[in-house]
Amino acid sequence: MLTDFETYMLKHGYTKDTSKTYVFQVSPFVEAFPDAKYFTFKDVKEALGEFLKHHKNQNYKHTILCSIKKYYDFLIESRQRNDHPCRTLNFRTVKNKSVIHYDLFSSAELELLMEREERFPLVRTRNQVVVSLLIYQGLQSQEIINLKVHHVDFDKGTIYIKENSSTTRRHLEMHPKQYKIFDSYINESRRALLKVETDQLVVGMRGTGVEKGEVQYLVKTFKPLFPDRNLSPETIRQSVISNWLNERKFPLDQVQLMAGHRFISSTAKYRQTPADEKRLIINRLHPLG
Repeated sequence: MLTDFETYMLKHGYTKDTSKTYVFQVSPFVEAFPDAKYFTFKDVKEALGEFLKHHKNQNYKHTILCSIKKYYDFLIESRQRNDHPCRTLNFRTVKNKSVIHYDLFSSAELELLMEREERFPLVRTRNQVVVSLLIYQGLQSQEIINLKVHHVDFDKGTIYIKENSSTTRRHLEMHPKQYKIFDSYINESRRALLKVETDQLVVGMRGTGVEKGEVQYLVKTFKPLFPDRNLSPETIRQSVISNWLNERKFPLDQVQLMAGHRFISSTAKYRQTPADEKRLIINRLHPLG
């Protein structure tokens, strides 16, 4: 029923998985309210109140609202209506701490993490898998720990990320560099490292599933590359999200889905202002200034 809506999303630069996510979120609303196409502002507000009455999480509510807003954008472009009934409708938001952009890393800087030589080939491949998940998918340490082998789908070229207490579930596209690394790791290195039966994707030095401290320690070993900067799984994730928005110019709501943010304001704080950009340039040209 929403095939045309998915086509609209693809046309406007959204990935296939992101487009499907929007359809997945809008479908129950449209099914619950068959006349949603003709709703007024008041109708949408009342319908959302009914539709979301059993959901306490404000972030989830906002995610659904963003999807519905995009649905009405589609209806306008496809000439099924000539006005947007809920563009100004918003839920009350919680203020987030600002992001200090000049402390973050560019995509080129993050790529340096993939180039380090390792003494042991097995460890090199495993470390490249972890680093690639940090710098290409922007995953949290806990999300890396939660990954299972079957979450990597080579045929579809995606990695499935489970929902946790702070992020939503999502399918993220694999980076071209990851195919060969993941194939080598899963079929060779992981088998050699494994000492205890587990379906956890990343195996630690003891031959069991990796723990959060091990991911943090791995990142810490790259500190000599950036001795005067705060390199951690958290700042890498922040950098990736910022680069999606400011380097690659992905739409805000697409980045929200890719990052797994439950609330769009969590994504919006990564947008750089002209003042942020000026400070970023000064900091990189004059790191001691």
